[in-house]
Amino acid sequence: MPISVLLIESDHPHAQAVAGALADPWSGWRVDVVESITEAREHLLRHRPDIVLAAQRTMDGSAFDLLQLLDGVPAIIIVRMGAETHAAQAMRHGFDDFTVQDPALDYLLTLPAQIEAVLERTSSARARRAAEAMLARQHRLLQAISRAQGMFIASSGPRAAFEALLGELMTLTQSAFGLVGQVQRADDGHPYLRVHAMTDISWDEASRQRYAQHAEDGMVFDNLHSLVGAALVSGEPVISNDANHDPRSAGTPPGHPTLRTYLGLPIHAAGELVAMVGLANRSSGYSNTDVQFLQPLLSTIGQLETARRAELARSHVEAELARTSALLAEKTRALEGTLDNISQGITNVDAEGRIRVYNQRYLELLDLPESLLAQQPLVEEVVRFQTERGDFGPEFQLIEPMARNYVASEYAAHGGRLNMPQSYVRRTRQGRYIEVRTRALEPGGRVRTFTDVTDYLSTLEALRQSEARWRSLTDLSSDWYWEQDDQFRFVRLDGNPYHTEGVPDEMHYGLTRWELPDTFVTEGQWREHRKQLEAHQVFHDFEMQRLSQDGKPVWVSISGEPIFDEEGRFTGYRGVARDITERKLAEAEIQRLAFYDELTGLPNRRLLMDRLERAVATTQREGRHGALLFLDLDNFKGINDTMGHEWGDRLLVQVAARIGACVRATDTVARLGGDEFVVVVQGLHSQEVEAAAEAEAVGQKVLVALNQPYVVDGCDMHSTPSIGIALFQDAQQPVQELLKRADLAMYQAKAQGRNTLCFFDPAMQAAASARSALEGDIRQGLARNEFLLHYQPVVDATGHLLGAEALVRWQHPQRGMVSPADFIPLAEQTGLILPLGRQVLAMACRQLAQWATAPATAVWTLAVNVSAQEFRQPDFVEQVLTALRDAAANPRLLKLELTESLLLHDVEDSILKMQALRTLGVGFSLDDFGTGYSSLSYLKRLPLDQLKIDQSFVRDVLTDPNDATIACTIITLARSLGLDVVAEGVETEGQRAFLLRNGCRQFQGYLFGRPGPAELL
Repeated sequence: MPISVLLIESDHPHAQAVAGALADPWSGWRVDVVESITEAREHLLRHRPDIVLAAQRTMDGSAFDLLQLLDGVPAIIIVRMGAETHAAQAMRHGFDDFTVQDPALDYLLTLPAQIEAVLERTSSARARRAAEAMLARQHRLLQAISRAQGMFIASSGPRAAFEALLGELMTLTQSAFGLVGQVQRADDGHPYLRVHAMTDISWDEASRQRYAQHAEDGMVFDNLHSLVGAALVSGEPVISNDANHDPRSAGTPPGHPTLRTYLGLPIHAAGELVAMVGLANRSSGYSNTDVQFLQPLLSTIGQLETARRAELARSHVEAELARTSALLAEKTRALEGTLDNISQGITNVDAEGRIRVYNQRYLELLDLPESLLAQQPLVEEVVRFQTERGDFGPEFQLIEPMARNYVASEYAAHGGRLNMPQSYVRRTRQGRYIEVRTRALEPGGRVRTFTDVTDYLSTLEALRQSEARWRSLTDLSSDWYWEQDDQFRFVRLDGNPYHTEGVPDEMHYGLTRWELPDTFVTEGQWREHRKQLEAHQVFHDFEMQRLSQDGKPVWVSISGEPIFDEEGRFTGYRGVARDITERKLAEAEIQRLAFYDELTGLPNRRLLMDRLERAVATTQREGRHGALLFLDLDNFKGINDTMGHEWGDRLLVQVAARIGACVRATDTVARLGGDEFVVVVQGLHSQEVEAAAEAEAVGQKVLVALNQPYVVDGCDMHSTPSIGIALFQDAQQPVQELLKRADLAMYQAKAQGRNTLCFFDPAMQAAASARSALEGDIRQGLARNEFLLHYQPVVDATGHLLGAEALVRWQHPQRGMVSPADFIPLAEQTGLILPLGRQVLAMACRQLAQWATAPATAVWTLAVNVSAQEFRQPDFVEQVLTALRDAAANPRLLKLELTESLLLHDVEDSILKMQALRTLGVGFSLDDFGTGYSSLSYLKRLPLDQLKIDQSFVRDVLTDPNDATIACTIITLARSLGLDVVAEGVETEGQRAFLLRNGCRQFQGYLFGRPGPAELL
């Protein structure tokens, strides 16, 4: 027959494919498609399909949200391949079956047959339950009839016997005494009706006359004005004298609604009116339907009254016997009708082996002719008939193995020689399964029942297949299923992959989860988990770590739900678990990569900032100080450049280990990058002075440890640190500011000679702020051409002007004229010395070109200082030539002043650059000679033109013999090398005379003129 299917699927192509497979024109099936749970709810309110197909997920929820809407409609869930574990969960929650959606949709070929199988199972289950309910009702009916018959037979007074009979009648008709137990008429609009019995009748003359008119056919009281009675449940009459009391309510129990009409039948006993039995109505009037409803009851009561009158006439023995025979015949017919209408076949076999009693169902189940049983045959005769007809199959193969010999012996008329099985199952030729049960009777007989258990066995087979599918799912899945009793002890484990980890199932049984050995869960976590279990709550993803038998850590994620029986009693828990060890290891690796330095294993900057914030909050809360130590390795770049980065990395690993050994476990050691390390120390003294002393002790310990030689590949290496320390206690201070302070202190340590430690001082912060502002001004000054040149004269022995040295000055719009000592060091540190040097060189070349235009100044030379960074630029030579070319200046009048330290960095490269410029006529002067560490061999190779005696020697040449000796030595050395000598910083005539006397012929200093604009020369 056609089947109505409701499909819930948000995937349109898939929904069309399913509908096309089911709604075939030949089958006549109807398929309604909805896309969401919401649409499904609305559809189920309007229509009731035969079956529901639900995709695992829809646009507004999951298939599980559908279960409470089904109201008995069978349902199949559709899961995708790889999600079979969800199918097992769906079957546990109430779905009748599941199907797996493969990519090619081949499952649609078997889907119609699967739907028909589900519908057959559910319909069979409903039919079986209905039959069982009908059998129970029939059984209760027989019991009620039996009790009623017994009361008529028993001797008792007329009134008592009638009241007992009335009670049986009320029970049988599901009514109640008096006005209790209302019956509502369905769909006809009539008011409530009640089966009502009233005793102790008394009335006035008008009512009695009316009764006389209708005594033969029953009577109707439409006006209860004079009818007074008492409910049988109260036993006392209720008579009201209240003027406001509605007379029609007389005889009703207190508090009951007023009766408007009463349709009844008089009941007589021993010639006396003892009761009125009928229907009571709370509104006026009755319909024909009401009378029809009452007629069977009145007929039954009339029959019982007749029987009761006969019973009271004890003198009429024949009438009593006839009544008793009739009752027994009626009971026999009722019993026969009951036997014929129960779902089991029944036979009664006497001691001789003859079938004395059987029912119609027995004939139907075994397909036996009634003529065979009408002769009360022996059992073996019936068995022989069945065997010859082929009911048992060849060699009795259709009989369950355990009963074959017994049935065969019955066939051979030797049934009494073998033990009779209490029950066995046989199959009919039509494929139905019959369960045969035998029970012995005294003396020697037996009762045998035959039950069609095909549906039951089909259900068992479906359950077996479902169990097999379930076990396949659990065995193939990475999850496993578990169950616990009401004491949370394990009673079942399926598909346990612990076997692969060496953890047997047996160790779980009888134990709670917290009693399992080798678990690593905190007491707080156990407390929360047990609280959930005791509250019978569903829980998800409870994670616990265990050790396998070989000591390998295993992480498990567990989810569960409580189990309740039909009466709502808690019986335990069930759920699933999965091994999440790989995920946990991956998370740990991600954590390590995100928060730890890969080379040293120390916390990186991200984790350091988090711990530093926690440390600052802790110090403020506890009222103590903390310290931040910023470490930088001295000359680490040289190790990388000379030994290679691999050696540098190994050195950093050893440095990290030594720093960690110098601090407590509660402190934090982190690597910011490169050769920079940070140490966060907590729990220092509450007084700043004492806390500073404790922090210094930690810093000194680190200094000592890092000053020890390092061994890398069997070679000793040395590296020292510079450490900056910043104390903290104020939680309002940003952690970035703390790092900046420690960093400034570290640079101060480097400025003090390295391999030492310094504390942050507020003056350092102010200097740093001023330095930052000055850097910004320098950049703007370069862009605005605020820099200019002043020139200091250079004279010969007679005071004749030979040229000048160009000195840069900064005309700042707010600061005024800024000395080079204030901005040149910062320019060198920030790299701004490069653009500044290019501007100075360009201005000097333009000045040379301008002097060349006047005969008096055409031969003047101009010396320009060159910084180390400028000289080391690969294109330095090209920059100088470009400046000369752009200004059209004479290269022979330009002198570049270099320092000793500049030349020692890369002597060969310096010589090549100097020779390239010397070829074009550019001269070179070695500035501040004697203050560095020049090698005479290098000095001999350099293409120099001039040496300059530093002003620090000239200043005290008349008072300090050492300075005088150095000055004379430089003059002598220059002569021997064929170089000119210029004395800087000459401020007195005595200094000039001394230098002149000792062979110096060129001078520069305040004695001859201060630096100033070119026009003042």
